[in-house]
Amino acid sequence: MAVNSSTRKTTMRFFLITILIFPMILSAQSEQKKLFTHSNPPIPEHNITAIATDINGLNWIGTLEGLICYNGRRWVTLNTKNSKLPSDKILCIEIVDNVNYIGTTEGLVIIKNNNWETYTSENSALPSNKIRQIKASNNIVWISTSAGLVKYKDDFEVVLSKLKNSIYDDDFISLNIDNNEMIWLGTRTGLYNYKESIWRAFTSQNSKLPNNHVWSIVVDAQNKKWIGTKNGIVVVADEEWALFNKKNTPLKTNVIKSIVCDDYDRIWVSTKSEIISYDGEDWKKQKIKNKKELISRIFIDAFDNKWICTSKGVTIYNSEGVEFKNNNTNESSVVVSK
Repeated sequence: MAVNSSTRKTTMRFFLITILIFPMILSAQSEQKKLFTHSNPPIPEHNITAIATDINGLNWIGTLEGLICYNGRRWVTLNTKNSKLPSDKILCIEIVDNVNYIGTTEGLVIIKNNNWETYTSENSALPSNKIRQIKASNNIVWISTSAGLVKYKDDFEVVLSKLKNSIYDDDFISLNIDNNEMIWLGTRTGLYNYKESIWRAFTSQNSKLPNNHVWSIVVDAQNKKWIGTKNGIVVVADEEWALFNKKNTPLKTNVIKSIVCDDYDRIWVSTKSEIISYDGEDWKKQKIKNKKELISRIFIDAFDNKWICTSKGVTIYNSEGVEFKNNNTNESSVVVSK
């Protein structure tokens, strides 16, 4: 994307990082797996925190050592040295209508039309600079921070926090939105839901939550909430709660690392040493990685590729064939201002 004439007149320096995307029809490739070791792509060990795909087919990968862009062919790393990122520690990414929301430990970055704006507790109503999770729905962006839940639409508004609602814990480490626009939030001390100023708190003492440390929250097509904890999974459907653990699944441990849902509404669960999936009827053990590799997280991009992050590297898996989109333009650019 070209920089317009008014932009050239400013004193700000611009770095143009170009990622070539060759014209190609989207098609599945024959191989089901791609393996990247830490010495191959610029992905730091154990440090992937988020993956989101933009409308050009570019994967934005958050790590604790910067932001990485990958189109299936080339890797480009963005950090505090070559961009306006306030921190190299990226915690979450959400992309909506070609607007990128990037949460870091030092504030929120919003990228729109290659314009980078950083918001912190110093220049906005954000209650904390540590942006843990971001989800968008119905033109509203919901932001979980280490000091409360924030609603963003033209401006920031804290809607759930210790100060505003006198809740016990407002360090929200997980976030998702169900099909009824109910916000679900996980903390290290329990689970919350929130809608239209009404909130409820769930713990192992007042519900079937198996453990109060809630790491993952996923909503499937049936509006079931899959909640991963340090002691198994609980699935919430309306008022019914169902437990899944090593007693009734192939899991060898109840410590859940991450949960994701794919394009076929299959649930994928990762622990430290294994990956299992659930198709609505049966659980299946996935033999994707080497037995000696320890799993940190699993992600799914917009092409239904599963990114399995391990101690040895990253395995990208897709039973239909690993694929990436190559759009109809000759090139796509990321303009980074510094």
